[in-house]
Amino acid sequence: MTDEFRHRTRVEVRFRDLDTFGHVNNAVTTSYVEHGRIRYLRDVLGFSPVGEMPMILAMIQVDYVTPIFFGESVDIGSRVDWIGTTSLGMSHRLTAGEDDHEVARATSVLVAYDYAESRPMPVPPEWRTTLATHEGRDLARPQPAS
Repeated sequence: MTDEFRHRTRVEVRFRDLDTFGHVNNAVTTSYVEHGRIRYLRDVLGFSPVGEMPMILAMIQVDYVTPIFFGESVDIGSRVDWIGTTSLGMSHRLTAGEDDHEVARATSVLVAYDYAESRPMPVPPEWRTTLATHEGRDLARPQPAS
């Protein structure tokens, strides 16, 4: 995996992750992405995965590239691609095997959320600064061409 993903999480494929075809079920692959996302938010922003995490998942898309099999370790690379007014976009790349081949790609959108008010909130400036520093680049959301 290249340095384009500065945060990595590794999971071991468990027997219970398999479907009747002997490879990891698609829903489990999505949970691997979730695990990578939660670890990123914990490690980079200090969010606790237990209790009220001040973000909610608005969208996730997973592209399955090749099957994942029992006995493999899966490396989940995660990064923030952009930050908008109340949301941010993440990308994930999953690789497996001794050759570190790509098994899945995912994108997601998270919304900063105020649970007391039950509504989205602006992404706080300290999150923006911490995330941009971690990623080593400007994370302002690109504006659509007019």
